[in-house]
Amino acid sequence: MSWSPRAGGRASSSAHDGGADAPEARERTTPRRAGRVTPLAAPPGWSRHDGPGFRLLCDAASDDRLAFAFSVARGLESHPRSFEFRWLYDDEGSHVFERITEQPEYYQTRTEDGILAAAADAIRERVGGAALVELGSGSSTKTRRLIDAWCRRGPSRYLPIDVSRGALAPACGTLAAHYPLLTVEGIAAPYHRGLPLLRDLSPLCLVFLGSSIGNFDRAEGDRFLAQIGDALDEGDHFLVGLDLVKDPRRLEAAYNDHAGWSAAFTRNLFTRMNRELGTTFDLGAIEHVAWYDERHEQIEIYARFLAEAQVDLPLAGRRFRIAPGEMVRTEISRKFRPRDFLARAGRFGFEAVELFQDPEALFAVALLRKRLPPPRPPAPGDRLRIAATLAEVRQHTLDLVAPLPEADLARQHSPLMSPLAWDLAHIAAYEDLWLVRRLGRGGARSPALDAEGRGGEGLPDHLDALRTPRSARGGLDLPDRAAVLAMLTATRAATLQVLADGPDLATDADGLRGGGFVYAMVAQHEAQHAETMLATLQLRGQAGTDDLGPAFGAAPPPTRGDQRLAHDSVLVPAGPCDLGTDDTAEAYDNERPRHQVALAAFRIDAAPVTNAAWLRFLDDGGYRRPELWSPEGRAWLATTAAVAPGHWERGAGGWMERCFGRLQALDPDCPVVHVSWFEADAYARWAGKRLPSEAEWEKAATWDAEAQRQRRWPWGEAPPEASHSSLGRRLAGPAPVGAYPDGRSFYGCHQMVGDVWQWTASWFTPYPGFRAFPYPEYSEAFFGERYRVLRGGSFATLPVAMRGTFRNWDFPERRQIFAGVRCCVDA
Repeated sequence: MSWSPRAGGRASSSAHDGGADAPEARERTTPRRAGRVTPLAAPPGWSRHDGPGFRLLCDAASDDRLAFAFSVARGLESHPRSFEFRWLYDDEGSHVFERITEQPEYYQTRTEDGILAAAADAIRERVGGAALVELGSGSSTKTRRLIDAWCRRGPSRYLPIDVSRGALAPACGTLAAHYPLLTVEGIAAPYHRGLPLLRDLSPLCLVFLGSSIGNFDRAEGDRFLAQIGDALDEGDHFLVGLDLVKDPRRLEAAYNDHAGWSAAFTRNLFTRMNRELGTTFDLGAIEHVAWYDERHEQIEIYARFLAEAQVDLPLAGRRFRIAPGEMVRTEISRKFRPRDFLARAGRFGFEAVELFQDPEALFAVALLRKRLPPPRPPAPGDRLRIAATLAEVRQHTLDLVAPLPEADLARQHSPLMSPLAWDLAHIAAYEDLWLVRRLGRGGARSPALDAEGRGGEGLPDHLDALRTPRSARGGLDLPDRAAVLAMLTATRAATLQVLADGPDLATDADGLRGGGFVYAMVAQHEAQHAETMLATLQLRGQAGTDDLGPAFGAAPPPTRGDQRLAHDSVLVPAGPCDLGTDDTAEAYDNERPRHQVALAAFRIDAAPVTNAAWLRFLDDGGYRRPELWSPEGRAWLATTAAVAPGHWERGAGGWMERCFGRLQALDPDCPVVHVSWFEADAYARWAGKRLPSEAEWEKAATWDAEAQRQRRWPWGEAPPEASHSSLGRRLAGPAPVGAYPDGRSFYGCHQMVGDVWQWTASWFTPYPGFRAFPYPEYSEAFFGERYRVLRGGSFATLPVAMRGTFRNWDFPERRQIFAGVRCCVDA
């Protein structure tokens, strides 16, 4: 049975619904990029193994035991515990799964095979002479229905992608021997590694059978569809199998077959761990459990432990305990409703060509086609997004200063910091320079800034950070509250007019507009000054957090973290990784370009150093032991007479902390804050460790060794949420360590982003291939062995001004910033 959108969504008894007159039935006649017939080239890190009649590319990362070990460690640290399903499919797992598909209870494979037997020729008609590419091909048995249809029309090309080389190689050899008209090129790799190789193969038909898409949860499924959409060109097809919602008894029987192959499949995962990772699971004490969750419409499969298990993962440097009766999820299998799935696929650029179903509606095979998004208008969505971002950052700024008396805006609270009125006027002048004068037509400018004067084509001298250093800003004649707020308001009005009337953001003659870069730069600039202003308010030594506006510290405190954590430190194995970024829409010039480095193995603290740990450093005479301090650090100690972190005060009951004027007890579980680089360096030496280089920090924070790619954030690509970090001034200080388990990095580091800036051992220097943009004074003027690099942001950092590649820098003696420390040691 098939359904076609051309028939108004009605079911038809013919698998050829639409006939040869339908547009989809004709060979493609519209201009397309020509498909390549040359063999796939092996990218760096891949190897090539040719067999009789076929070629095989193998991804070295797909055999990486380290990636397996860290994936298992992440799963055991998660709540609830779970493993990634792809590790089920080693050579033995693939063999066992083939046995599952032969069981009488497992209706999926034979039902899908029947659909393909009836529909293969129709599918071939719809897609034309495209290359046939299959994800998760296994033995390619069920794919033969399609290969038969392809080869009946002449020479064809088949590219199976499977993580198991042991299953893939013999399948390729068998197909090559049986089909003389078929060019077979196998790709032994996980999906995310194999898909990028398809970009030069269009036209193609990507096949994903067996309802394997059900192994992804809803969010993962969306990311998968987005990845597929990115890999395909306009007009390429996607053929996907869907196990449909049905009687739970029939579903549960399919995953609990009488012969026990489903149970063997689950236990094989632990057999693989014992063999490859050195674990010692008692396989007889592991029970297979599978049931249907009607609420989420998915089968859930677990390993239930009948006895306690101690899990040592030496490759990841971790150890875990699994309690008797505890269950670890090994796999899910979502079930689908066809129209819901097709609507969801439409969000990622796919249109339905035809849906084929069996008579009992147990299973479906959907044929989708990638379409280009409709032509974009002059980017109103981008303009609205930019305006919203600028407004959000501005509201944070205004909320911060609204409760302050006039005197607090005009006073210079510390020679290290500017008067707050200077920061506000500078924010307005900077926005006027870059968004009004540089982008506006006819020499547009903000009238409210005319009276301030201008230094040539740049900022007014007194508002230029390089021409007028902080120590001199206290003597300036600065505007009062009403005047500076009028500057901000008038400049923003001019900015919004430029944004509405200016050229399309894709018009990028000077490199500023591309992707909205200059707007992002201005938003980040204001957010950074707002954090500096908050540091200034910490130095004023009066009032309290209730005087800092409703947006500051408004969120409820996070649930108290597990202060024991799973481990004090995590292992980051030796090997290459990417650092920096090629992003030109948001990233600053000092973060560019992306480049690869190779690092030796090291262990890094799982969380920032806490107040409790720093108290032990104090009690052990840390500030009085010269051997712990560098010569420059000893000179700093002599000059400052420091005996504790900034804003610590000794009370009758011990050390206290002054937080925005309010004296409060130290929270032993929170990261220490307001320490200089010299203090951080001395603490690391006392602990028998060292500060990480910024390359080590960034690898621990952003490198995904399993996917062999860099993440934007420690937890992945999703923007920060309240469960990930303490960014955004939602809290009035750092959160307890362990408070954000969802924000862990691939290697298991907590709180890499948010809470406290983290000092590194590195000087602020350019990356190889650095190019100053859009002006040298942002980064280039500060390069050299004067400033140390800090990473990760703080509780006071707005998300718009943070990402995994962001580099901050300051003098090593400074501790007015919200800075802490994370140590590491050679492994």
